[in-house]
Amino acid sequence: MKKNYKAIIAAMVGNVLEYYDVMLYGFFATMLAPMFFPSDNQVTSFIASLGTFAAGFVMRPIGGMVFGHLGDRFGRQYALVLAIFLVTLPTLTIGLLPTYAEIGIAAPIILVACRLLQGLCVGGEYSGASIFVIEYSKRGKECFAGSVLTSTGHFGGVLGTLIGFICTLSFMPVWGWRIPFLIGSLMGLLGFYIRTRVNESPDFIRAKDEKIEKIPLWGILKKRKRNLFCTVGIGATSLIPIYMATVYMAFLMTSKLQLPISYIMLCNTAFSLFTIILLPSMGVLADKIGKEKMMITACIASFLIAYPLFSYLDRNLSLQNILFVQAVIAILNAVFAAPIMALLTTYFPVHERYSGIGFGYALGGALLGGTAPLIITTLTDKFDLSLAPAYYLMLSALLGMVCVVWGSKIGHTESVSEPSLGLPPGLARS
Repeated sequence: MKKNYKAIIAAMVGNVLEYYDVMLYGFFATMLAPMFFPSDNQVTSFIASLGTFAAGFVMRPIGGMVFGHLGDRFGRQYALVLAIFLVTLPTLTIGLLPTYAEIGIAAPIILVACRLLQGLCVGGEYSGASIFVIEYSKRGKECFAGSVLTSTGHFGGVLGTLIGFICTLSFMPVWGWRIPFLIGSLMGLLGFYIRTRVNESPDFIRAKDEKIEKIPLWGILKKRKRNLFCTVGIGATSLIPIYMATVYMAFLMTSKLQLPISYIMLCNTAFSLFTIILLPSMGVLADKIGKEKMMITACIASFLIAYPLFSYLDRNLSLQNILFVQAVIAILNAVFAAPIMALLTTYFPVHERYSGIGFGYALGGALLGGTAPLIITTLTDKFDLSLAPAYYLMLSALLGMVCVVWGSKIGHTESVSEPSLGLPPGLARS
């Protein structure tokens, strides 16, 4: 029992760190922009900072390939230990990195390099941790298990914003923004220690004698193109609303409402807390009524509400209305996101699962998810398209619906196979 609790905690702690790092940089993008990308134009500087934020997502598909390969060939535990160790290094570096004024062009170059390394490691982190938890989960409780894992990621966002809020208060030194990144590196070392002391996934152990492709992703590209495409689209649809509601809304609060960074931190904390509460309950509901039905419902609702929602916000921009939009997006995203990993694990057999989900989900996030704030900000500023967020959310909803419907025609594999004993209630198999 103790070992199995440790396995669940090990999977979750890395997911906490992932969201902590990614959301922290997103929240600090406005503050870091003039320090590392100085410019006479505030929007240009912010777009450069968002470009660095998006750069981490460019590396995620590569990370999904690398760690997916390791996870399918050598085990989930091996890949997750390596991922959390390597993602800790750039977090520490950002916390210690001199600014542009101190070392010139080297500062933004190193910052971009750190984001690229973070993105590489994170590309295999969330999917691997989700697979690890779901392969431990009780049959019929996979959506709940996956939603709890996703919820812990948002907890990382809450933790990052709360620490960030404290570190931006008036009594803190000007270098106080560095403290959250240094704390994140300590969290990474703790996660590394825990992960080196857990057992391998029971599904992987049972399948260890099965024939394995030398390169699992190559086998997927040959035999499961539809599965991979659906994974890409579902990954994009799950991430677009999150970064739209947090990073892009932070830009609106800063550039349009002139709110201090501390206010933005609190607003995004409220968004994450709301999502943390919603996700497990949506996971329970998805286990009862079905994964695809939940996700299609969320896509239809998102498509129908996107235009009136952002049209109203465009005409009546205020902090209260931004919070309302964030709440609506949180509800829609929780309905869609709660069953995702439980569904995606059925798209691939055990020795292709990490590669398929790791690469596909990360590719979707890289193409449309992490780039969403940059794309929307550019469209609204350069092309005066004030309703770009609405159109982007509608596109996301259509993509998600097509992929879920098309994916339902796939001959699904079993996400869990044989019973496993001694796991925590609600996560243990019967």
